Amino acid sequence: MKKKGLAVLILLLCAFALFANGSSENGAEGKKKITLRIGSGHSTSNPWITALEDYFVVNVSERVKNETNYEINWVKNYGGSVITLGNELQGVQDGLVDIGCTILVFEASRLPLVDMVYSMPFSCSDPLIVADVIKVMYKEYPEFTSVYEQKFNQHYLGIGVSDPYGFFSTKEVKSLDDVAGMKIGAAGINLAWIEGSGAAGVQTSLNDTYQNLQTNVCQATIQPTHSCINLKVPEVAPYYLDANFNVVPFNSITVNKQTWDSLPKEVQTILTEVGDGYLDYEAKYINTVHEKDLSDVVKMGGKVINLSRAEQERWAASLPDIVNDLVKRLNNAGFKGSEIVERYYQLLEERGVQRIRNWNIANK
Repeated sequence: MKKKGLAVLILLLCAFALFANGSSENGAEGKKKITLRIGSGHSTSNPWITALEDYFVVNVSERVKNETNYEINWVKNYGGSVITLGNELQGVQDGLVDIGCTILVFEASRLPLVDMVYSMPFSCSDPLIVADVIKVMYKEYPEFTSVYEQKFNQHYLGIGVSDPYGFFSTKEVKSLDDVAGMKIGAAGINLAWIEGSGAAGVQTSLNDTYQNLQTNVCQATIQPTHSCINLKVPEVAPYYLDANFNVVPFNSITVNKQTWDSLPKEVQTILTEVGDGYLDYEAKYINTVHEKDLSDVVKMGGKVINLSRAEQERWAASLPDIVNDLVKRLNNAGFKGSEIVERYYQLLEERGVQRIRNWNIANK
């Protein structure tokens, strides 16, 4: 009887312990777990994904845990493991992940308004100024964000900017004349930045950049600087031209609409607030690392060359009127193309950034 009583006591103590700690289904302190799959075609070596992890994921996790009866269980799928580079928008739409970080350079046809700055080269290479302008633009023109829900079955959470686009080459380039006859790698819509330069464009991506330069598929590439440093691109293309090509809205954070609708209101609020703060955090982070990136080019045996304002103007003047083409595309897609593009330039000018060229912004 004593053994039987002891066994009952042990069972009761075990049951109490399970109750006190909460079940594995409910998580710590009895909180209910919400599993969210997050992913992108880019890996965490890219600064926008680093910021996604360090700011967005961390803050959502902490705030949900501290402010609600829930906790987030993240399933992370970066580097193309579930949604491949250039297919993030579709992946979120189809529910392959719950939250996606879409790399926008590959979405010019589906997101022409969001991608418009890619067709406005030499506009501004300061991440903090561009981020500030984007905040105003998105507030004044809600169509930048509403398009995700209207057309792609997802809810907008946040936007990030690229670091300054740099020109890495296997030979020294100091002027527009130096690029004539070169094969230059670029991703998607920014191939337009070399039209009229005398160079030939080669469609590529960050993931292919090192090998393409190493094997002479191209002799130069126009890519975000920090990612190229992480990929050790200066080992094979040691010349870095700081040409003021651009900083652009580069990555959007969205959540699948069915996932969004299933979330508790308080969790939706946290996702919205943290997503809204991502741009400031990410732009400051990118601005901080860029100066170090330029010094790292030299440490890796490379050379940094600054393209003069006069040569920037020459390069911009050599291009077709791609800004006018942009305006027409936006107008044809039902947006206020002329007004929106002009407003972007006005906001830059209010912050001391002058136009490199008097583009034709009228719809003619």
